[in-house]
Amino acid sequence: MAVRWPLLLASLFLISCSRDDAAAGRNADRDPAVSDALNDPLMADPDLVNQNQGGAALTGGGPASAEIPPIRHSQDEIDAAKAAAQGIAGGKIAPAPGPSDTLKSSRLARAVTAPAVADALGIGARGCSVRLGYSALWAAKLTAPFEVYPRGHLGEATGSDEAGCRLRVVSFRTPVAVGDVIAFYAARTKAAGLPVRRTREDTDDILQGSKGGAAYAVVGRERDDKLSEITIVTNGM
Repeated sequence: MAVRWPLLLASLFLISCSRDDAAAGRNADRDPAVSDALNDPLMADPDLVNQNQGGAALTGGGPASAEIPPIRHSQDEIDAAKAAAQGIAGGKIAPAPGPSDTLKSSRLARAVTAPAVADALGIGARGCSVRLGYSALWAAKLTAPFEVYPRGHLGEATGSDEAGCRLRVVSFRTPVAVGDVIAFYAARTKAAGLPVRRTREDTDDILQGSKGGAAYAVVGRERDDKLSEITIVTNGM
């Protein structure tokens, strides 16, 4: 049988391009810092310990290979992020349940770091927050349904896999309204079979729940620059 090499090579080229385009589409909505962390070796190899850089807030074990873009506020950017969120959630996202409690003060008023947020929410074992390490890798290791919201810009990521302290605390910013982000995580946690409880404490919108020995919280607040600041805390997940 004669092989038509030009036709075969053209077909292989088109397949390769299609795969590259698909991969680009999957990564387009992910923060470059998280993508870089996913590509970095996990810190399980003793020879890689020095690459962890525990004091660096946004390292994936080395300098980010992708440029960190500025946070865009345009309606097109908001619409694109919300469309990506709907794709992940499997369709239109219903509003989150209304707050069961509304308080004038917040436990989080003085929590200026990610570990302080975990302590204020009472998530994680006592003394766990002081054992956390900083790396964008912790954002990449968030399990479903708690991945960073599409097109979210990573701020602080810290966590631990020590026995009895499997904690993740990750914050990010997005131009999408707090209510829409909370609705996304409410839909995702409900679909995962996790209990969902929403409360309002001063300016903080809090979604939280626990099951067995695992617990989570998603905290959202609107910043002065109109961006939404979201902090995700998970323990034992």
